[in-house]
Amino acid sequence: MIEQAVDCFEIVYTKFRKLILTKGIPSGEPICQTKLSQILNANIDCLDLAVERLRKETFVTLNSKKEIMIREVSTKEIIDILDYRIALETQAIKLFTLRAPQARIDDLRNLMVPFENGPQNGYVFHKIYRIFHEIIVDNCGNDMLVSIFRQFNCWPTLELLGFTRPLMEILQEHLDIVSAVHNRDANKAADLIQQHLEQCKFSIL
Repeated sequence: MIEQAVDCFEIVYTKFRKLILTKGIPSGEPICQTKLSQILNANIDCLDLAVERLRKETFVTLNSKKEIMIREVSTKEIIDILDYRIALETQAIKLFTLRAPQARIDDLRNLMVPFENGPQNGYVFHKIYRIFHEIIVDNCGNDMLVSIFRQFNCWPTLELLGFTRPLMEILQEHLDIVSAVHNRDANKAADLIQQHLEQCKFSIL
């Protein structure tokens, strides 16, 4: 019985999260629990658990009427996050390029291989994008950088925004980063990741 409840919750959570990230529900518009349960084909108990988890992850909020709302993100919030990422990830990739074992560098390359003919699905590609950047930070060899990056969880906000540039352009930037890392060129890798994040900023201004 408990396992069934857990399975139900995970299914509803996954469906609701995907609906949010694929813009199936507009941000900032309240939706009542009954309507949402019909959309997701979910019972109220499972939906409550899914909403609570997504609220903790900052994807949704509840208004004064207890209606569910997809959180809206501001341009300033995104700019602040990208500035933070530039400061942290340029240093992290320098350390990663100099210290990471070849196996971790190969992991970066292997993430991109399925998309070399062009990413077709932004929802799927965003998952790979996140893993790519987490591999770099998690394997940079500086525990303080890793801790700061994990504490300041920027991913929910960026996922709510979605990609604002052509996927092929973003893919090529990541392939260029992999090439610089593979050649152990720390300065070039840092320049490329900074350029990538700066382009992300310019695309929303």
